[in-house]
Amino acid sequence: MAVAAGAAALLVALTPFAFAELIMIAARLETNIMPAPANPAQFRPLPGRAAGTVVDRHWRVEKIAPGTWAIGEPAADPDNYEYLLVGNRRALLIDSGATRTHDIRRAINGLTKLPVTVVPSHLHHDHTNGLGFFRDIALIDLPETRARAQGNDVRLGRYQYARPEPVGFTVTQWIKPGETIDLGGRSVTILSTPGHTTNSVSVWEPAGKRLYTGDFLYPTTLYAFAPGSSLSTYVTTIDRLLAMLPRDTRLYGAHCCRNDAPPQAPWLSTSDLEDTRTAIKAIQSGDLEGRGFIIRRFPVNNRMTMLTLYPLANR
Repeated sequence: MAVAAGAAALLVALTPFAFAELIMIAARLETNIMPAPANPAQFRPLPGRAAGTVVDRHWRVEKIAPGTWAIGEPAADPDNYEYLLVGNRRALLIDSGATRTHDIRRAINGLTKLPVTVVPSHLHHDHTNGLGFFRDIALIDLPETRARAQGNDVRLGRYQYARPEPVGFTVTQWIKPGETIDLGGRSVTILSTPGHTTNSVSVWEPAGKRLYTGDFLYPTTLYAFAPGSSLSTYVTTIDRLLAMLPRDTRLYGAHCCRNDAPPQAPWLSTSDLEDTRTAIKAIQSGDLEGRGFIIRRFPVNNRMTMLTLYPLANR
């Protein structure tokens, strides 16, 4: 009995890695293996002109607040968004771009001449592929990230990167969870927000009541089935955020789009955090109906769904 239980536990533990390999194969074959949403129109923005200006035929640059720009990549799949926050002395770029062939500095150069530090919201390929274009790179200081480093030189594993042939980069600033970055007349705090991955961070700007959430929360489809994903950790992080954030905080995510406007920077509210928590608890209790067999899609609200694994893996 003990052997059978141990084998079952091992199978549950290894399944996310097996599916990560399958997803990498599907990506190379340009095949989508995810269960389709019940209503695909749920993820489509409204018709109309997209917000912002196209730069270098790749980037869509949208000013969302003073000294603050959302930089979208409509050609990426899914549509990535990076964020540039400019202070008086330096600028912070959240995520580096989805590809190694398009240099986001072409978009940034028209916005600021100050030195730019880039901080990845997490280590998946579509958030770190552009790190090679930058000299100043900040990274969350966790045992997991330190374990991938020799000194300050980081080489990601295939499951952290979620693709074969991970990027390598050199960290110039290690940031402890909760540490504040002074940009000159403007400060932000780096929060550890695991759930989507164990190394996920969000950037909190109290003065503007803006939280930049990376892939932890954004409109369309949340991914909670990869190695490092955890539904219970998602709930713990949401509880912590709800306890600290003002109700009128705007949360800017890393993928587009909202379904109640033409394409624009993808923002959500604290009520969407609450809806995500409610959906996860219902997934864990078996009270929410999903689509799919092993990878399953569950509704969150009219803006979001969540992909997770079969019930035994909804840890």
